[in-house]
Amino acid sequence: MLNKHPIGLILSLSGILFSNVLFAEENELDVVTVTASAIDDSAQLANLAKQNALNGQTIIMAEQLNQFGDQPLGDALRRVSGVHFDGANRAREIQLRGLGAEYTQVTINGRRIIDSSSSRSVQVDRIPSSMVERIEIIHTPLASNDGQGAAGTVNIILKQGHEYLPNQVGIGMGSLQDNGQIGDATFQYSTGNDRVSVTLAGGIQQQRRNESQDELEYAADDQADGGEIKTNERRYEQINLIPTVDITLNNANRLSIEPTFLQTIEFRNDVKKSLTDDQSTVEEYSKEFRKRTRQNTGLYTELNTQISDNIELKSFIDWQDGYEDTTRDQDDFDEQNALTDTKQREQSVDLNLMKIGFRAKHIVGQHALEYGLGLSQETREEDNSEVKNGVKKDPSIDSIYEITESINHLYVQDSLSLFEGNSTTFGLRAEDSKTETIDFADDSTTKRTTSFLPSFNLKQAIDDSSYVRLGVAKTLRRPDLRSLSPTISEEDGTFSDPDTAGNPNATPESILGVDLSFEHYFYDNNGLVSLSVFDRSFEDKLETITTNIDGRFVATPENTGDGSMQGAEIEFRLPLNSIGLNNVTGWFNATAVETEVKITSTGEKRRFLDQPDHLGNLGFDWNLATFNSTIGLSINYASGYDQKHELSDGSFEKNIVDSNSRVDLSIRSEITKNTSINLTALNLFAKTAKREDRFFDSSNALDSYSTTEEPTYRSIYLKLNHTF
Repeated sequence: MLNKHPIGLILSLSGILFSNVLFAEENELDVVTVTASAIDDSAQLANLAKQNALNGQTIIMAEQLNQFGDQPLGDALRRVSGVHFDGANRAREIQLRGLGAEYTQVTINGRRIIDSSSSRSVQVDRIPSSMVERIEIIHTPLASNDGQGAAGTVNIILKQGHEYLPNQVGIGMGSLQDNGQIGDATFQYSTGNDRVSVTLAGGIQQQRRNESQDELEYAADDQADGGEIKTNERRYEQINLIPTVDITLNNANRLSIEPTFLQTIEFRNDVKKSLTDDQSTVEEYSKEFRKRTRQNTGLYTELNTQISDNIELKSFIDWQDGYEDTTRDQDDFDEQNALTDTKQREQSVDLNLMKIGFRAKHIVGQHALEYGLGLSQETREEDNSEVKNGVKKDPSIDSIYEITESINHLYVQDSLSLFEGNSTTFGLRAEDSKTETIDFADDSTTKRTTSFLPSFNLKQAIDDSSYVRLGVAKTLRRPDLRSLSPTISEEDGTFSDPDTAGNPNATPESILGVDLSFEHYFYDNNGLVSLSVFDRSFEDKLETITTNIDGRFVATPENTGDGSMQGAEIEFRLPLNSIGLNNVTGWFNATAVETEVKITSTGEKRRFLDQPDHLGNLGFDWNLATFNSTIGLSINYASGYDQKHELSDGSFEKNIVDSNSRVDLSIRSEITKNTSINLTALNLFAKTAKREDRFFDSSNALDSYSTTEEPTYRSIYLKLNHTF
């Protein structure tokens, strides 16, 4: 029974936890002595920032983020409440609260960064975690936030332009099991005077991924029916430069200039072996070497003007330019190991963004008014070419297009205190978007939408350490840019690698969200207990539906109908001195969701596709003051699922996905006041991810099924940091 009601279970456990924490505080708080480490201090700052925020947020600071020595930011974010990634070895596109990455908005320093992914997301594995000062996960947006992010907005604050940050250098090295060496080097240096300050920050990084899979296919009677053995090994070489210049022009005007350079070069080896029907031998195979270069260059300029004691104006220009160039060299062989075909393919993506606007804050009595206006234009162009056996082939028409999207926004919001201990913020944001698509035949399609997005956030203090929050906001999810083209792109045509087709008739989703939370802080903000319940209502929900068409699987985005999501989230950080575990801090977070969508074409009601119902993390930090060291243990969990759903052609598909878990261990030692060293062992048990997909005909009889296994890998990493 408990498994059928995960939200109720979390609420029940939370009630017990709250009672125990409050009782312990009342009886034992005055005798507890906590020996603080750098990680404890970081958690205290995060709790204070969370406490003071106008809207509901989850905040994690640099020391917590880097405790386990993760190279890419995505791996470090696994331990944050509600964060999940699609795939056992992937940490690219963030998913919050079990929803797909398309519902999560990612910003850097509060601004959207253009990315070659057409899904409008940002691949966070391009960002080294050591360059991040803090992470803010915004659950209910303000009117000043961009209108996407139904599941939440992940705002990444980089270590640039903050006067209180020390100069720092860091170097790390390690190894990913069976894959090779990894490493990074980062730096930050600030200098200046009362008029001009300059911060130089950046780093280089080498990381590795392995996404190899074995996919075996079977007939309904369990007879082997072929399959594929796929090797997918990736190495990334990265350079990141994020300097800043702050100039005080006079007493009323300050100019900030933030250039950005991000480059990632991916080297990828793909070997695909196709098996005979009895799966005993290889009937053909291919080898492909892929090189992909992603580069972003940007310049953000902001003028901060203090017009009067009560009025502040910020004007900004945000220019970004980027590209992704991919080359593929592929050789195909038959069962006798004889070369049959050679292919050379190239694909290019060119990106550009220009955004201008202003934001004004105006204090009028008890009202903190804020209003802003922004104009942006983004372009995306794709092109490709192919040579097969020395002969130039026709290009893939689905990857030849140009998209220009203009989004203009206007917002106003007001923050005030209605009575003692109260903070109320409400606002309205209007977004007008115009999207023009020009395909390979120079046919043009233009879509224009105007959306009004109200928001309301209330924070009420119960006492000096306890708060209740209520947030209500409307958000959007716009279609994938590439999905606006109706042409079909041929892949393997299998369920795991289907052909893809766009849908020019797809419309943006509209989502109404409600968040209600309780927060209690204790032990001088070292302790936190937070419980949230949330609800999302989806109109015209977009899902990628995979259908068998003439023996080939084709994935197409469709507005499947209206849906809903309810969930609960708990987060706590608790020094365990009161139970005799001196200088040990426990931390825990868990998310449980229930979803439902009604499919317009079939009338079926089901849960959302590809969604884990439960996410969680459990960890302990043991501060060994005598040795100036902290030992950390982290356990990460994402539930599996077993789901059957009807396809548009009347057939059925069932997906059975095992749960995933990983265990990480870290030891951080302060060698001197300014020098620390981290030794980490990640994914200690290296669990293999497993999946089974079953396919049924319209009479619900089993037609075939496939099994997929993907091994995961351990890693070890040593990082030295020095501040000066």
